[in-house]
Amino acid sequence: MGVDINNSGPLIRIDEVSKIYHHGRPDEVCALQNISLEILQGEVVALTGPSGSGKSTLLSLIGCMSRPTQGTIYLGERRVSRLPEAFLARIRRESYGFVFQQYHLLRDVSVLDNLMFPLYPAAMPVKTMRERALVLLDSFSLTDKQKTRVRQLSGGEQQRVALARALMADPPIIIADEPTAHLDAGLTAELLTMLTELHAEGRTIIIATHDPVVYQSSLITRTVALRHGKLVDDEKVGAGQ
Repeated sequence: MGVDINNSGPLIRIDEVSKIYHHGRPDEVCALQNISLEILQGEVVALTGPSGSGKSTLLSLIGCMSRPTQGTIYLGERRVSRLPEAFLARIRRESYGFVFQQYHLLRDVSVLDNLMFPLYPAAMPVKTMRERALVLLDSFSLTDKQKTRVRQLSGGEQQRVALARALMADPPIIIADEPTAHLDAGLTAELLTMLTELHAEGRTIIIATHDPVVYQSSLITRTVALRHGKLVDDEKVGAGQ
């Protein structure tokens, strides 16, 4: 089940989407309210706003990690917001590379196995997966760490492993949730350089962040601001002007 994202329309389209947690219960929370948004291929979009504004929730919907309570989401020309989980899992694996705030690496597993693990089960032969992983490790200067357990790596090395893992399926879209939250200035600059290189390869990048170093950087082509679950600003910036 493929998704055609090489069309002339938006890469991602969100129509009147709302997300309610604990729907119908006393602790009901409306995380997003009637969001409509289009993201074009090749954009670098920063979702901004304070904690609780809904940016991580919106990112999870864009990345097919959760479903909207109301509204519709399209990836390319395919409506993905109501697809069965088995199909969504394949779409996530083939179309998205994820970089999480805590990296979500397997700390007691080798670097090489961390890269290969997200592709299981996949049609790709294990030998091909291994070859792909080794190429990525080389490109991120991690070849000598391939057998090292993640818990033995520095923070910068773990960051590079997380990015390499996100690229294992050669996805056209990179999703990053607060990727600089626990990084110092040096590692933040290194991450932005790596993301700039990925953008130069033609990838679309969507980042949820409250870090001005990220959303004011030259990497970003567009900022989308959220407050209390509502979209309050949508502006092309930098290279997107």
